[in-house]
Amino acid sequence: MRKANASSKSGSDMHNSLLHSASVEPRIRHGNFSQKTFSPRSNGQASELSLAGEGYRKLKTKLISHGLPETVVNELIEHHTPVNYPKGSMIFLQGAPTDLIYWVSSGLVDILCPEPEGGQIQTSLLGPGDIFGFVEFSDYRGNPAQAFQSRARTPVQLGLITRDRVCKVLSRLDPPLLVHLLGEITAVWGSFTHYCAQFLGMNYSERLETVLRDLAHKFGVSESRGTLLIPEFGHADFAEMIGSSRPMVSRLIAEMIANQRLVYDGRHYIVLGDPGDRVAN
Repeated sequence: MRKANASSKSGSDMHNSLLHSASVEPRIRHGNFSQKTFSPRSNGQASELSLAGEGYRKLKTKLISHGLPETVVNELIEHHTPVNYPKGSMIFLQGAPTDLIYWVSSGLVDILCPEPEGGQIQTSLLGPGDIFGFVEFSDYRGNPAQAFQSRARTPVQLGLITRDRVCKVLSRLDPPLLVHLLGEITAVWGSFTHYCAQFLGMNYSERLETVLRDLAHKFGVSESRGTLLIPEFGHADFAEMIGSSRPMVSRLIAEMIANQRLVYDGRHYIVLGDPGDRVAN
């Protein structure tokens, strides 16, 4: 396993290769974020952490559950480059090369879709074991390029694998297994497309409740009052996620707290169930 060079030059080279009603139709408004990129940095423990970390175990379990033999999974993810990014840095921008695939070893990553006027829509929040960097479109020259861009929400450690390596490993699989994998990929994309279509038809209130429910499922821990969201989120974060203004999010959250659907303890949000369900339980 290779370690990434900590210098800015090496990091650059790697990147080159590598208040109205909540019921109205959503209108996308976002704050601007810096487009500056940061060079990746790795520490002396990167290799050890990425092999023993939560992300490695989750990714391995996920790939095996989709039908990949354990020997193939090991061949894919054990030969990677561990890279660290500081909080708030851009991992790659829209239009960057697509010759690398990334997986999260530790930390959280925002996947963003830039808007023409400079704002950004947050399409997903990724954690340990998640893969990204594989969604592409054609740039003005007809070359494949990153369709989205990614930002380190927290300090993150990533594993980088080249697409060439993935293709070489998969090309040695038996045709029936490749057909099975194609079916798995088609099912995942189908579910994602269905989710997006439903989300676009929701008003702001419904979007926020859906986002909170999804975050609770993926990043929450049960406690006496409900499900505590481990990451810290601000109103601007939720505005990015549902495509609204920050004042709209502030209003919706105040309503949810008043209706006993949400609690804020000063640092973390706690998602509550239906009040009637809590009394019954």
